[in-house]
Amino acid sequence: MMDNGSIPVSMLRRHLNSFMMVLIVLVSCSLDRIDSWTPDVLTKSYITYDNTIPAFFGNSTDYFKLLDQDDNSILIGARNALYNISLDRLIEHPTQRITWPSSDAHRELCTLKGKLDQDCQNYIRVYARVGANRIMLCGTNSYKPLCRYYNILPSDSAIAYDNNEMEALGRCPYNPLHNSTYLFTDGHLYSATVADFSAADPLIYREPQRTEQYDSKQLNQPAFVSAVEHNGYVLFFFREVAVEYMNCGKAIYSRVSRVCKNDKGGPHPLNDRWTSFLKARLNCSIPGEYPFYFDEIQSTTKTINGIYGGDTNQIIYAIMTTPDNAIGGSAVCAFSIQDILDTFEGSFKSQRDIHSNWLPVPPNQVPDPRPGKCVDDSRTLPKASVNFVKMNTLMDASVRSLHSRPIFTRVSLLYRLSAITVDPQVKALDGKTYDVIFVGTNDGKVIKFVNILSSNSTDEVKTVIISETQAFPIGTKVNALTISKKNKKLIVISNGKIISLPLSNCNEHEFKSCRKCLELQDPYCAWDDVNRECRTVDDHHAGSRSMDNLFQRLDGLNVNDICKKYDQRDQRQHKAEDNDVYTRVDGSGSAEKDSPTETKNVVIIQGTVASTGPVDIDNEISMTSLEGSVLTNKIGSHQYHHKTDPLVKESVSMAALNWQISIMLVVFSVIIGILLGFCITRQVIKKQSFHGSEHRNQLNWHHTKNLSMLSQNRTSGKDVNLLMNTNTNTNTGNQYHTQQQAIVQQLQQHHQNNMKDNIDFDFKDRSVECKNSTENLEKDISKGMGTLQKTPQLKTFKP
Repeated sequence: MMDNGSIPVSMLRRHLNSFMMVLIVLVSCSLDRIDSWTPDVLTKSYITYDNTIPAFFGNSTDYFKLLDQDDNSILIGARNALYNISLDRLIEHPTQRITWPSSDAHRELCTLKGKLDQDCQNYIRVYARVGANRIMLCGTNSYKPLCRYYNILPSDSAIAYDNNEMEALGRCPYNPLHNSTYLFTDGHLYSATVADFSAADPLIYREPQRTEQYDSKQLNQPAFVSAVEHNGYVLFFFREVAVEYMNCGKAIYSRVSRVCKNDKGGPHPLNDRWTSFLKARLNCSIPGEYPFYFDEIQSTTKTINGIYGGDTNQIIYAIMTTPDNAIGGSAVCAFSIQDILDTFEGSFKSQRDIHSNWLPVPPNQVPDPRPGKCVDDSRTLPKASVNFVKMNTLMDASVRSLHSRPIFTRVSLLYRLSAITVDPQVKALDGKTYDVIFVGTNDGKVIKFVNILSSNSTDEVKTVIISETQAFPIGTKVNALTISKKNKKLIVISNGKIISLPLSNCNEHEFKSCRKCLELQDPYCAWDDVNRECRTVDDHHAGSRSMDNLFQRLDGLNVNDICKKYDQRDQRQHKAEDNDVYTRVDGSGSAEKDSPTETKNVVIIQGTVASTGPVDIDNEISMTSLEGSVLTNKIGSHQYHHKTDPLVKESVSMAALNWQISIMLVVFSVIIGILLGFCITRQVIKKQSFHGSEHRNQLNWHHTKNLSMLSQNRTSGKDVNLLMNTNTNTNTGNQYHTQQQAIVQQLQQHHQNNMKDNIDFDFKDRSVECKNSTENLEKDISKGMGTLQKTPQLKTFKP
């Protein structure tokens, strides 16, 4: 039998066991997650810039878009204007600015359609040089796209409008933020955009040919990314809702499509439709029993010619990401142009009816001549071939990535990759060439890395992340990247700001030692053995004998052997340099130390002011905004990844072990707290079961009261002696001790008389009785001490 209000012990035990099982499962999952998120590729250095670097400012609603570039300048499409900006200092050429605002009537009509004032402007989105001294511009024009022609005056390079204007339906988007792309080649403009106000009619267009209207098998809610040309083809890269996956749900796949330049349309009435439009899926995934896919393409580079795997090849780099509602993953994959073209020669994929699966089309059902091939005159093709390619534009095989895996992966809950550019075929001191890749993120970062191919296998790639730079404030998306080889600058573009960064930071203080210069593994940098400095390598010097005094180890091997003599010559100095992690601005010392084998560094670089802008755009980046190695996380096992030193791996393992120990301590603390609570509950139950006679409670109360008085007397005596020090006279002290001894004797005698009745001493809260006993004791003390003064709020000092 249990009293009312008591808690059943069995119920507490069941709840405790269930809770402990849940904790064990959570701890196991947490430990596995910590191990799986350990970074596999460490960043060599972290860089941040102040607001004195060259910059061109605009408004956040200008929606800058890179339209064209040459050795000296770039053309930026913005709101109501086209800017011509020099690449050396990012200064605008004011005489070459084209101003083109929307008319009042078009703006008023745009607002009547329910658009905002900032959208009812003319955003320049298409630029094409249609002649030696003639250009064509197309803009959104307050959701009524228009194109204009301008003449370039040879005398002063000024630009004049020739009063020639036409509608840009199918050439330019309505919305400035719509994902559209275009390519001008061989006198024709190839565009991929939408053809209506509501963006419900996407198309790939070259006057007069276009894709089929409102046909989800050709284009299904696409987001266009880029377009490149190759021989007689134009390739479009985009992402769209996958029609072949519709029976299983909704998914977005990356695509590459192809049209022939000499496509003149089909026979009447299909003379305005493509006869060569085909598309295939881009496969960027981490291989395994269940591959991990990066399905959404975000940006691509131009076609790059180079030597890959010992053979000359043309490739294109692409940024691929996971969906917005999935794990925040991004990857960079390389695709061979030849692999893309070979895919379009494979089997077609078709669906018999809306309830059937998508399966390869048997070869005997493919008409002859093969649909989608480039022919001299597509208007002479049989209708069977034209109708087949109209209904079966999807290829069965997907385009595999180079090396069948991404060359760079990044998992982060804070950002995804958004832009990419490449400095192709940078020649190193050993005569080999490397692609130096720069990727931007939607959180203002720029990551620089290089891939080193294995000498004996084309499937092994070692990724080296050279640096991470906080180019823009956190939360600012990097929309585009481009490189100026002449000025050795990286141009970073956001919606309302453009900045210029150096391609390399070899001469910075942080890399002045031999070991750190070589461990950086930057193709731009080499160690000068004569001047004992880290310097930039020029392309025309690479491989020449004049560079014999320079050392460069992109493979990361034999660094200690090369730099050993410097350690012996000045061991103390270089040991301090190798342990630096964070270098102060003045170079006076380091703020934090780390293992000598780790090459993580933070560098703050100052430049010169090139241009000024509105004060509302802030370019100051604090060092606390850098994430460190947490930004690089492992998705799976990659044999192509950078193999770090054993000491680095050991440091990472120790960090993971520390996390595990911390979690275990927290869990054990929770368990101990639960056990204590359980024990206290047991005592409460026991207390309620011992509600006996009033005589026992009175005895217990008197006994506890006496004990409390005894303990209070002892403590108070010490406190009084410490506080009064030598100011208390001897007589007063003797009176106090005499009174204390009498109380002790009285308590001892009372304890002997009631020992038998106090066997079942309980654990009730005696704070109130102790307080009353203390007050009584103070009264007794005050009577016996005479002149002794009472001190309020006495502090208890431990002996």
